[in-house]
Amino acid sequence: MPEEEYSVQCDCKAVRATLRGEPRVRGFCHCEDCRELLQVPYHSVTAWEKEQVTVDAGADRLIAFQHPRLRMKRFYCASCGETLFNSNGMDWRIVSQLLLRKCYGGALPEPLHSKTHFFYGRRIVDIDDGLPKRD
Repeated sequence: MPEEEYSVQCDCKAVRATLRGEPRVRGFCHCEDCRELLQVPYHSVTAWEKEQVTVDAGADRLIAFQHPRLRMKRFYCASCGETLFNSNGMDWRIVSQLLLRKCYGGALPEPLHSKTHFFYGRRIVDIDDGLPKRD
């Protein structure tokens, strides 16, 4: 059976990346680090091993912002500012489900749907969606 592949690209299409295989995690992250890095109350994500993500076009346009305190980076397009992915302390590639939806015409591919909430005990917003909540 062939390995699944998903593509994401920035708004101006200067940078494109391919995600291969199964993500390590797919869900909603409520941790303080994501909130601080991204300035959002929670983040809908798929998390991939570094080796599962390749930048196929525009690597010279991809800028890495190293957070000054956290072991996290934000990788974004120098031309349009779109974030392609972030990295966490384990060096996973964290791809927003919102970007995936945008790249797939509003419909998230079924294998990438959220399964749970992570760090829910640290939340600042209550979510009543029927998914499991983990601390």
